Amino acid sequence: SNAHVATMRQAAPGQKEYQMEATFLYHCYFSGGCRVAAYTSICACGPNSAVLHYGHAGAPNDAAVRKGDMLLLDMGAEYHCYCSDITCSFPADGVFTPEQKLVFEAVATAQRAVISAMGVGVSWSDMHVLMNRTILEELKRGGVLVGDVDAMLVADLGATF
Repeated sequence: SNAHVATMRQAAPGQKEYQMEATFLYHCYFSGGCRVAAYTSICACGPNSAVLHYGHAGAPNDAAVRKGDMLLLDMGAEYHCYCSDITCSFPADGVFTPEQKLVFEAVATAQRAVISAMGVGVSWSDMHVLMNRTILEELKRGGVLVGDVDAMLVADLGATF
């Protein structure tokens, strides 16, 4: 959405996570007429981006963004009972480290593989296995993992990530 793009453009080291949330909410209302968020925004930096459903009252998007952090923004607006839900990840300073780039590209490769394989009669579980297999293969190719990908799937290693 335009609100996500505006938030990504202004995100920078030194600001607080809640400032990204405020930018998003402002743009949704000011530019789109969306008066309500679809859910509590997750605006996470660094290690917070690995916390499932970070951003609630117990962890209120209050960390400071640091140079080199990956940002994860999971934000949505509600408009006439339609709720959006968009998640994006990007480096705070606009430049991926080699490790960040490897993970980002592994996920993007898995996404493309799943989209290509989707169709009538294809089960969700087959898509889930394809996604896991693709990410594990990419992490192995990048030197993060070693061993047999089929064995990794049996051990459910993908759940670690």
